[in-house]
Amino acid sequence: MLSMNNDLTQKYSKGTIAIHWVTAILIMTLFPLGKYMESISLTQKLDLVKIHAMLGIIVFLLTLIRSYLFFKSKRPADLKTGSKFNDKLAVWIHNAFYFLLIAISIAGIVTMFFGGYIDALKNNAPEMILQKENVVSLRAHGLLATMMMILLVFHVVGVLKHYVILKENTLRRMS
Repeated sequence: MLSMNNDLTQKYSKGTIAIHWVTAILIMTLFPLGKYMESISLTQKLDLVKIHAMLGIIVFLLTLIRSYLFFKSKRPADLKTGSKFNDKLAVWIHNAFYFLLIAISIAGIVTMFFGGYIDALKNNAPEMILQKENVVSLRAHGLLATMMMILLVFHVVGVLKHYVILKENTLRRMS
């Protein structure tokens, strides 16, 4: 069996580890919540929008902090898979997470302002929310979130590949 002998004793900083797992849980909450909100009436949607927006802002702030830590904290060397393509793909996916999370957050904030959500929340008037077809930033927000879920699948497949095929418990670096 192929073994890469990556140094799994190197760990990320405690702050990075905490942010990683909190963000992962929040993303796994936000995505289905956003999908659910697509199919309900505006009246039902208003309270959920508050929750979705608050959790999204937390993810945004955590991503900014984690981006700072990425450059300021010592981090383990990139994992090797035995394939230059897979090694580069893994780095690309990790970096894309940062960009996507920031872009999703910005699209969400823009949607809150230009989609009528802020006014609807202030006035408790769901009818002030614009039709989703008329809010370009909402479509962008949804598309970016879908891209994030696709990347998440690739990320999990990569972790499983290391665990099952390469016999490396790479989660040790993030725990």
